[in-house]
Amino acid sequence: MNFINDIDNMKKCIVENTEYMKSFEGTGDTLRDELKKFNDEILEKRLAMGETLIRLKTKQKRLDQILEMAGNDSDTLQQFEKKYADLNASEAQKRSNIKLTSEYKEFKDELVGNVNASTAIGSNGNMEAEIMEIVETGDTACSMYDPWTKGLMLNPMRNIKCGHHYDRDSVMSVIKNNMSVRCPVVGCATKSYIQPNHLQADLTLQQKINDHKAEQEASLSSEDDED
Repeated sequence: MNFINDIDNMKKCIVENTEYMKSFEGTGDTLRDELKKFNDEILEKRLAMGETLIRLKTKQKRLDQILEMAGNDSDTLQQFEKKYADLNASEAQKRSNIKLTSEYKEFKDELVGNVNASTAIGSNGNMEAEIMEIVETGDTACSMYDPWTKGLMLNPMRNIKCGHHYDRDSVMSVIKNNMSVRCPVVGCATKSYIQPNHLQADLTLQQKINDHKAEQEASLSSEDDED
């Protein structure tokens, strides 16, 4: 069985069940009015269930990526085990805001019957944000974490060929002696190799990261004061 497909099927089932229940709603009939009230009350629970499913799907995709990365960077079983453990430990420190992903937004639109929903539920296979802290930069959402080191980027660079971001030191060290490196973000469709002239500093994301770090420091300071 394919876990990712199972998740998508469960999301689809929630939407279809919601649509079926809504089809019995009406006015002027006590039973139908009660059904509408019931549907409204459980909407939040259905949204929460969808969020959980997408989070599980996201985690599975990240685990698959970690396994692939560890395998590609290891020559022995011992190296693989250490690389996997390091990547997994780093991943455990990351937070993901599932509600900012396009997949969750599409799911919510389908569930509440938004006629402006642009694509069918489950169609989003490219979830860069799926795993890490997401921030809005203009009309797009992107991660604040470098796809190679999994650490918070200090100097974010945008790949003009695909729009994904990497930390400057990280990407330059990777392509320094290998000019046949493609974007490592899961689902990236570009086939172009990363070149130095493809990279542009993203000052907007840089400010978002600085704000995020300041918020974290303030939160830690507040916790220390409470102790």
